[in-house]
Amino acid sequence: MDFFTLHALAREWDARLAGAAVTEAWTQSPRELSLGLSADGAATTLRVICDPALTLVFRTDGAARQRRNTADVLDGLGGRGVERVRTAERDRHLFLDLDDGSRLQVVLFGSRPNVLWVDAADTVRAAFLDEDDHVGESAPEPRPAPAVESAGAFSERWRANRRTVEQAVAGAVPLFTRDLAVEAVRRAGLDPEAPPEGADLGALFEGVEAYRDALAAPEPVVYWRGPVAEAFSLVPRTDVPETWREERFETVDAALGVWAKRSLAQRAYSAEYGPLEKALAVAAGRRQRSAEAMLDELSQPSRAGRYETWGHLLMASAAGEGPGRESVRLDDIVGGTGEVEIPLDPARSSVENAERYYDKARRTRKAREAAERRWAEVDAEAERAADLLARVRATESLADLRALRDAEGAAIDALVGQRADDGPAEPFRRFALPGGYEALVGKHARGNAHLTTRVASPHDLWLHARGVAGSHVVVKRPGRSTTVPPEAVAAAARLAAWFSTARTQTVVPVTVTERKYVRPIKGGPPGLVRVDREDVLDVEPTAP
Repeated sequence: MDFFTLHALAREWDARLAGAAVTEAWTQSPRELSLGLSADGAATTLRVICDPALTLVFRTDGAARQRRNTADVLDGLGGRGVERVRTAERDRHLFLDLDDGSRLQVVLFGSRPNVLWVDAADTVRAAFLDEDDHVGESAPEPRPAPAVESAGAFSERWRANRRTVEQAVAGAVPLFTRDLAVEAVRRAGLDPEAPPEGADLGALFEGVEAYRDALAAPEPVVYWRGPVAEAFSLVPRTDVPETWREERFETVDAALGVWAKRSLAQRAYSAEYGPLEKALAVAAGRRQRSAEAMLDELSQPSRAGRYETWGHLLMASAAGEGPGRESVRLDDIVGGTGEVEIPLDPARSSVENAERYYDKARRTRKAREAAERRWAEVDAEAERAADLLARVRATESLADLRALRDAEGAAIDALVGQRADDGPAEPFRRFALPGGYEALVGKHARGNAHLTTRVASPHDLWLHARGVAGSHVVVKRPGRSTTVPPEAVAAAARLAAWFSTARTQTVVPVTVTERKYVRPIKGGPPGLVRVDREDVLDVEPTAP
């Protein structure tokens, strides 16, 4: 979120939420905090997404807490009243000032967005994320961006060595994101992709000023391409593609609520759609190639007829001949093709060689029949894979995709779960994780036991859906001091949730620990373990 949107939202919330009482604070998915408020008997929920890839703060009507898989955060916050909602001066800090002198400070920038509860002495009392790093420390100070309010100040910050004009404008006006810079350049009547050398700085500054004035009087818009929310804008844009549909809103609060919920849904959809579409595309392509190769082989003349003919010729023309010959030339009285040379087993008589060829003919026919059946099976699998791939590509929402998974889960798993080679099957699956790491996922109880006790090293990460049956998941670490990136751990946790009996739940708590803290239970069934030390990560089950 850019500063201008956050500032406009804070103005609206200050008028709407002043006097509201905080009822509770909780989390129901990683890096998402929900704050329950009550004003004049009506419930409302503020949601803060503290993900560097998608920082968001928005409001929804009603009490949105789910009955299961949520956890309280910011203990002791409930019961306090909101006196004021504001932003820091030229910085992306959102403050909810409370009636006891404390405040909630929402930090929406950098690699570690967070929500802090800060007391009247400016000391962090509680933190949503990384609490040990923040509690007892001084609250982070806002750092106002330079005020670029004159043509002279704009010229001083201008750098002509940037690649494009829009990059140079974004550098000269720190509060402008790249998208805002593009719009400002367009409003100045210039090309954002043009090189900055020789640009008309006067016209550019006038465009910046005109755009800032427009942003101060929001006319919020969400742009749609079909069901996809392509963009949110505080004011209408000048470069809207013809394929986009414009939806205008009376308030920033309403527009952001729609945009944020749709963006989160699209993000969840993409996280499931991408891996599934890729796996089905690979499966469909592999089976199609196999079916074509098998059909090409089947199109060659069968050797069974030739073997049978040789047997007839040997029986008719060489009866009584003993062993010792490596071949014989005979007239083809069966097929009428002239003289043929028949290879022989020198250790067998003519009759025995004939019987050998009859046997080879029978076995060749059986093998061909089996190959034809196998081709039919592979061809049918290729058609099923292509059909499922087309149906996956036709989905437009997470609900569509999950409905398809529910209806065709067995068929999909049968297609994408098979190995691409003919080597011995491992009792666990392998999935790529961010950062080049790999997750090993047990296929069954014995696979879990094998993975945990024989494959995993003591300092490897071990994950399992908490309190339910499911696969053991292991993330190999190159060394005991290696830190697995949080995004890789989160992806592995989502796999653990998916390969468990809790996969239909919205949020699943997943145990994360080192393998050395996991002990098999003596006398128990394969895969049953006890965990001596654990962290718990709440994740949304996601198909690989």
